[in-house]
Amino acid sequence: MRTPRCSGAILILVLILFFTGCYQPGGPVPENPHPPFPRAWTPEDVDQAVIMEEEVIYSPVSRENGTPPPECDYIHYLRFRLRTPDGVPVDPDAILVLTPGFLCGANVFEYLGRQMVYMADASGIGKLEVWALERRPNTLEDLTGLNAAETTKDINAAINYYYRGAVIDGRKFSGFLKDQQVPFLSEFGLKQVMEDIYKVITIKVPDPETRRRKVFLGGHSLAGFITAIFAGWDFDGDPATTDDAGYRNCAGFVGLDTVISSTSELLEPILSMLPEWLYNALSCIMENSYRSLLEGIRAGTAPRILPLPAITQEGLMLLELMGMPANWEPDSESSFFKEVPYSQDVDFLIKLLHSRNLDHFLVHIPSIKDFRYTNEALLGAILDDNFMPITIIQNSVGFLHGGAVVKKDFPLPSDLANIPGLSELLGSLISIKGLFIANDAGPSYYQLGKGPLYKWANFDEVGDASDPDYKDKTGSVIYTNVVEEVTDIQDLARTLYYGPSNFFEWYFTMRLVVDMLAVSFPFAPRYGLNFLHKDHVKDLPKIEFIAEKGAFTTLPGLEPGSYVLCKGYNHVDVLTAAADRPSRRPSEVFPPLLDFIFDHCFEPSVHEP
Repeated sequence: MRTPRCSGAILILVLILFFTGCYQPGGPVPENPHPPFPRAWTPEDVDQAVIMEEEVIYSPVSRENGTPPPECDYIHYLRFRLRTPDGVPVDPDAILVLTPGFLCGANVFEYLGRQMVYMADASGIGKLEVWALERRPNTLEDLTGLNAAETTKDINAAINYYYRGAVIDGRKFSGFLKDQQVPFLSEFGLKQVMEDIYKVITIKVPDPETRRRKVFLGGHSLAGFITAIFAGWDFDGDPATTDDAGYRNCAGFVGLDTVISSTSELLEPILSMLPEWLYNALSCIMENSYRSLLEGIRAGTAPRILPLPAITQEGLMLLELMGMPANWEPDSESSFFKEVPYSQDVDFLIKLLHSRNLDHFLVHIPSIKDFRYTNEALLGAILDDNFMPITIIQNSVGFLHGGAVVKKDFPLPSDLANIPGLSELLGSLISIKGLFIANDAGPSYYQLGKGPLYKWANFDEVGDASDPDYKDKTGSVIYTNVVEEVTDIQDLARTLYYGPSNFFEWYFTMRLVVDMLAVSFPFAPRYGLNFLHKDHVKDLPKIEFIAEKGAFTTLPGLEPGSYVLCKGYNHVDVLTAAADRPSRRPSEVFPPLLDFIFDHCFEPSVHEP
């Protein structure tokens, strides 16, 4: 009689044999890349003209719930400015202060910052500086291995540090932080973010009138709401004294695939229909819930680090590390996932991103290790919008070529897109149409790893005005088109890792999310959430850019014509879409943003005396 364990093993073997039999390589093969477009200026031109520096300001954080490490007592930000022969900064005509969005660090603005400063100077429109702010949790990230890899141009320095116990400059990686190790994160909420923005602009631009003429505040994604809340924030807690109010300390607002609106504005149409007694009851329920959550975060019974399904600190670190070989040796065959001894959590994420259908996900034969990708193609196959299903980290950087590429029906079947309204409903979270995957890891299950080498057609190599569609070699399958590819994959790769900061925020706090949900309710000031001037959020000029395929196209309250719609852009493209190939397509963000800033910074202050 067979034991249950033996029977289970036989069943697993049968299933594996069944699913491996389902592996059918082949399918349509993308056409060869088109010739790239000429650049109006080069990355070297920009680097020679623009410097990026990390600056810090000492500002101790709360010790109410544990003692944070010393590095948390400093505000960090990246400063992009013109290089000068003596190194002394020129006095800028305008300063653009940007806050990153959800799960992001200051490096998301690495491309935008350099290009904007360069373009402003080269066009003669004016002298601009861009400041990209970090949130305090970013100072907790141990970037030692990533920085060593960047310095040596050898990703093994990072792999050895994070996985094999290597010591760098006397430091050894002690693991990614867990909730119980960071009790102090309970105090890293909205108030801290507001105070950090205020401290940077008031210390670096001490004259209030100069701030009201020169300083433009904005951000990406979630930071649009943060910007609106800053505008209505009262920094001394006294609504009668408005010189310290946010809207009295800047010249205008900028939204990058976001809206400059508070959550209360978005909810106002719904809340205004409620009877007064019901609104008051809702506020009471919200206060009780907020207080309970706050107590739980402080006690450790509720998460301090926002938990995200499948997305871990390790996974975010590896995405940044992946950008390095893609940037340094784009055409070399990648061995990235063969070299990295990643965890089961990362393995699950890879399967989620690199499975053709549910059957493939369950057995995952062939795995991503069985496919041959160049370093550049591997990055594209993970982050490009035709392959990455998660909307908020999609980019439009081109397409695979060199081997068969077929339609992908995972994590959701693409047929769901035929259900009226469903695609639009899910669009801000996950893509359910237009997804593809490589489909040739070798001639058969027994010869995996012997397939063609997949390469990458950059965004400006998928077509042109006379031939806008990127198709398979027979012309029967359309993969993408020139309108929907806007970002140079090399610019994206560099942004992921380059410099002292990084692209992702590993330890995004639950407290910030909870505070932002509570800030618009009447009880908020009792907890230090001094959003006391919400009626003044609209006092200053603003410009908002909305990505056509981004996260905010379905947001209620968007009025046609009140924002700049960026055709074909994804959520991250508003920060990275190529500006240096205007003969193909001018950037739909940088020139109008420069015009907005310099149209207003030379005008008299719009503030009431």
